[in-house]
Amino acid sequence: MTRSIADEAARRDARNTLLARRRSMDAQARRAADAAIAARLEAWLSTRPAGERAALGVYWPVRGEPDLRESMAGWHRAGHAIALPRVAADSGALEFGRWTPAATMRPAAFGIALPEPFELLVPTLLIVPCVGFDLRGYRLGYGGGHYDRTLAVRALPAIGVAYDACELARFVAAGHDRPMTAIVTETRTITRQ
Repeated sequence: MTRSIADEAARRDARNTLLARRRSMDAQARRAADAAIAARLEAWLSTRPAGERAALGVYWPVRGEPDLRESMAGWHRAGHAIALPRVAADSGALEFGRWTPAATMRPAAFGIALPEPFELLVPTLLIVPCVGFDLRGYRLGYGGGHYDRTLAVRALPAIGVAYDACELARFVAAGHDRPMTAIVTETRTITRQ
């Protein structure tokens, strides 16, 4: 099924509105929301069997995304492997490179930073930034489809992170859209039914 031009325009308009909403957040409120999101993610990770460590595909925050860098360092200290994404040139899906708190970071495409050298690591769980989300677990991203392509190739748990203010009341998911396992905001964890 193809999306109509109207659907694409609605997504673009929603994306612009939500990005403006994120940009308008007060710095103190943003830090508090980021800490609350991190605490909820910690709770999610604590449900793993004792001693089981994950390879977490996280992200380097851009454009007002929740900043989880402090948590990434903590997860690394706790024994989890941390990896950051880049777009694979051949497929448009994401591939992930190992990150440590001591990693040298270099600027890359889309304004993100990547660890240098980029040592490939296959994540066992993704933490995915959302521009917007709905209560069914679908996310609105930047429109490139990179996370959707990644999840189409390799089904793994994917936790979307977003601010409550970015909830979409009405969202038309496209055929290629992959729902998240859960969405974590500063006040709630929404699991797919």
